[in-house]
Amino acid sequence: MRLLPARTSRPRAMVFFGLLPMAGRAFRLFPLAPRAATPSPPPRVRHFFSAAPPDARAHSSLADLPDFRGPSRLLKEAHKQSLLVTPNPKVPNAKKRALRFAAQVVDAYAQGLSVPLREQLKVFQAVLRDLPPFEAALAELTLASLEREKGGKPLRAVVAEFDQLRRTVVRVGKERSLLASKAATIAEAHTLANEGRTSVADAFEEGSGALLTLIQTSQTLRKLPRPSSHEPVLVLVGMPNVGKSSIVTATSTGTPEINDYPFTTRRLKMGHVETADGGRYQVMDTPGVLSRPEEDRNPMEGLTLAAVKFLPSAVVFVMDLSGTCGSQSAPELQLAVRDQIRATFPDRPWLDVRSKADLPLADGVAESQIPAGTLSVSVHEGTNVQVLKERMAQLIADRYGVQKAPDW
Repeated sequence: MRLLPARTSRPRAMVFFGLLPMAGRAFRLFPLAPRAATPSPPPRVRHFFSAAPPDARAHSSLADLPDFRGPSRLLKEAHKQSLLVTPNPKVPNAKKRALRFAAQVVDAYAQGLSVPLREQLKVFQAVLRDLPPFEAALAELTLASLEREKGGKPLRAVVAEFDQLRRTVVRVGKERSLLASKAATIAEAHTLANEGRTSVADAFEEGSGALLTLIQTSQTLRKLPRPSSHEPVLVLVGMPNVGKSSIVTATSTGTPEINDYPFTTRRLKMGHVETADGGRYQVMDTPGVLSRPEEDRNPMEGLTLAAVKFLPSAVVFVMDLSGTCGSQSAPELQLAVRDQIRATFPDRPWLDVRSKADLPLADGVAESQIPAGTLSVSVHEGTNVQVLKERMAQLIADRYGVQKAPDW
């Protein structure tokens, strides 16, 4: 039988979308009222795929998400697989041998597409199911934000379309294989084998948009910046424009990394600090948390709260009480947000820092309002920067007991 060359794929235009149905969901920080103790539900990324309790599985990472093969590559591989099929010489009847061969060619071609689709989806689901809590929250925030901005489909719908693509390939392959097995002549069997491969390829290309979307989604999630799971983490928290980024730069050993997230235009810094005793930890800048109702919180604030809640972190709460960082970060609002977050996470190792200490306190702010133990720091003048480094190292020691974090 002469098999026709495989056609090149004609991928449809890719439209990016967010995956999780989270638009409008508030990232809750403070409880509205006391409640009876109940287990906290897992993040939606984990919940959507979960098949076993989170603590019963080893954690995966966003870096483990599969590198999906694209439509063109899959079509070429399916064509090669179909060429490996040979007529069975043990079938003595030439016509039966040709009909069986034709059917097997179509089967091999369809399986060359459907099997990789099935296996890649299994890996994708398994990785999302087993993400550690912070990475699950990071993925959820990212995909929800992209969904809102791009008007894309939720994950459940896209996975269903992807699986429907696989099922369609299987169905068309079986139908065309059966048709080839019932050919009236050897010549017709040859023709039906080639036409069967074409029909399977057409069905695959028709639904390949779901594959293209998962490819882009997987690539986006793999590239999300995240702290190393092998080093302690110190999270800087505060309202906008209070000097967190400057503190990361001033305390880091070397130049901090610049991290970009799809749900914020602000570029966040991740610093690394090497201590005198050979230890090493990470200093994580976070988006500002505003003083406003929970239902109005955005994904940027969600990232900050997820870092405090899910990472095994110590917290440095940064306040600029000079009154120079705008009305949305007025000193009284900063003190209120500080008290709320501290009450929510009372067991976190905690250090209060007053930044821009070279500037006087704003009118109406009394020394008695500043939390006890607050360290006054001026990055501009270098005041207490070294003391801050020492206090930060002590926080890490208090949090972990040693200068090495356990794997999350």
